[in-house]
Amino acid sequence: MEDEGVADAVLARVREYWHALGLSDEVLIDSLSADCLSRGRRLVSRAHPEELLRRALEEAQRRFDHALAAAFGLPPSNDPYPLAAARAAFLMAPDISADTLFRHDDTTRQLRESLSGQLPQSTPPESPLEMLPVPLDFWLFQSTDR
Repeated sequence: MEDEGVADAVLARVREYWHALGLSDEVLIDSLSADCLSRGRRLVSRAHPEELLRRALEEAQRRFDHALAAAFGLPPSNDPYPLAAARAAFLMAPDISADTLFRHDDTTRQLRESLSGQLPQSTPPESPLEMLPVPLDFWLFQSTDR
């Protein structure tokens, strides 16, 4: 009985999180929230409801980021900046529903095209410069670099 109360509370918080990210389709939110709770339960013992909430919210963020990367055509990478730029452009666009990220149809392509102009670009364009060698001086012993 207590476990159902914890699960309901976690589901409610995850649903609030999806709403905060801009999703409005209740069926989609219910499905995603249940999946996030299920994934969180696999990673946490029943005795830790706070950990279950944290894991479920982490899963929701992971799914949102994955859908965002797929919508923008970003490859999986260890570099968080392109995804952060896409997230910022998406969340700053006031009239776009986050439901579009999970549709995987022409609306997703249109989303990418409409937001591509809002993605931050490095200014000025990056141009690596050659670094000159610098001699090292060690105060504890005589350097052999010179």
